Amino acid sequence: MLLPLLLLAQDPLAPLDYWVGRCWRTTLAPEVTDTHCFTRVEAGVRDHHEVIDKGEKVYQGDTDYRWDGTRIRFAYRNDQGPVSEGVVTPTATGLDMEGVQLERTATGFAMITERGRREFTRTE
Repeated sequence: MLLPLLLLAQDPLAPLDYWVGRCWRTTLAPEVTDTHCFTRVEAGVRDHHEVIDKGEKVYQGDTDYRWDGTRIRFAYRNDQGPVSEGVVTPTATGLDMEGVQLERTATGFAMITERGRREFTRTE
C-alpha cells in the first residue's frame, strides 16, 4: 500500500504508466477497429483514438489526463468537440473514470462501460 502512495508523490500520473507509450486495439465489427495510443505530453498524458472502417478513418478523439494538484482529471473530445470531463480514480486493477473503467488484463486491457466490456490488445 505504501509503494503506490510513494509513486503518486513522485509522479501523480504514474497510475497511467501501464498504458503510456503503447497503442492498443479492439475490433468493433468485421473490418472495424478502434485503436488507442497513449503518450506523454507537456500537460500530462494524451490518449488519441481512431476508429477505422475498411481502411478509412471514420471517427477520432482525444482524452487528456492532467494532475490538478489534488487528483487526476480527464477531458474527452472528439471530431464534434468537447464531450465529457471528470476525475480519474486509480484502482487496484486499473482506472475508474466516472462510468468508464480501464482494467489491466493479462493480454492488454478491458474498457468497461454501461454498454459492456471491450478487450484491447497491444499493437506492435
